[in-house]
Amino acid sequence: MITLKDSVTINTTLEKLYNWLINLDENFVKWHPNYVKFEKLTGSMDVGDWIYFEENVNGTIYKIKGKITRKEINKNGFRVDFKTNSGLGHITFMAEATESGCVFTHIESFGLETPIIGNIINFIIFRVLVRKKANWDLISQDMKEDNVNLKRILETGQY
Repeated sequence: MITLKDSVTINTTLEKLYNWLINLDENFVKWHPNYVKFEKLTGSMDVGDWIYFEENVNGTIYKIKGKITRKEINKNGFRVDFKTNSGLGHITFMAEATESGCVFTHIESFGLETPIIGNIINFIIFRVLVRKKANWDLISQDMKEDNVNLKRILETGQY
């Protein structure tokens, strides 16, 4: 399994960050110039709900469908997990409250965790079948840009 992670400190309230993220149907295409479309397929962003989004990252089109698998929030932070329809991709957004705002962490994981067989299947999938889309440097750079953009949006209101 490949796991990519990026964090950023944002001078905003946990509530404001959480509300912005659960309203991605309104905010997604404004988040990054590469983002094309976002739909709540089953009406919400709750556990079990299905979502769909599209991105164009340096000419590579990603069309992702999946469901929310975890959603937790309390006064100290939140976590929202998403699993792709294929089961090979997982996205986690989480935040922890700090004295001056919050730390937002974006994690993306790809592949199977099963020892031995997972490594073989991951190799076949990511090195042979979807080699162009499995560009970890490109995906990591996109995640970093997401975090910089999110910080600017929430701290200044500028998209």
